[in-house]
Amino acid sequence: MRLPLSGWLLRVGRGSEGRPALEVHSGAGLIDVSVVSTLCVSPLRGGRYGGRAGTHWTLAWGQLPPGADVVEACFGGWRRSRCVQALTVADAFWVAEVDGRFRSVRCSAGAGRATARVVKESRPRTR
Repeated sequence: MRLPLSGWLLRVGRGSEGRPALEVHSGAGLIDVSVVSTLCVSPLRGGRYGGRAGTHWTLAWGQLPPGADVVEACFGGWRRSRCVQALTVADAFWVAEVDGRFRSVRCSAGAGRATARVVKESRPRTR
């Protein structure tokens, strides 16, 4: 699945013991691989921002905690914020993408809460 604003690619696969896995790819390559786990599940795996020529975007992704089926992601900026319901991927993961550049993301999923700083997108690899 290609994300519309960033162009990043999400791939769903299988990890060990047949557990669902999510690969997150940017223009610079593979950024993250998450395999469903029931041990210490943090709902938030990462967040990035980027953009070119006046078009900016921010995204975040993570794993759904046990018993949660909806994630609210709130992106915080310098003087503004934006909250959206995340898209569920493979009934085990989530992703949220918004236009604009934000500094942090806070997600709520069931009883799980997490906040992280959003970092700048890595530069694409050159050959």
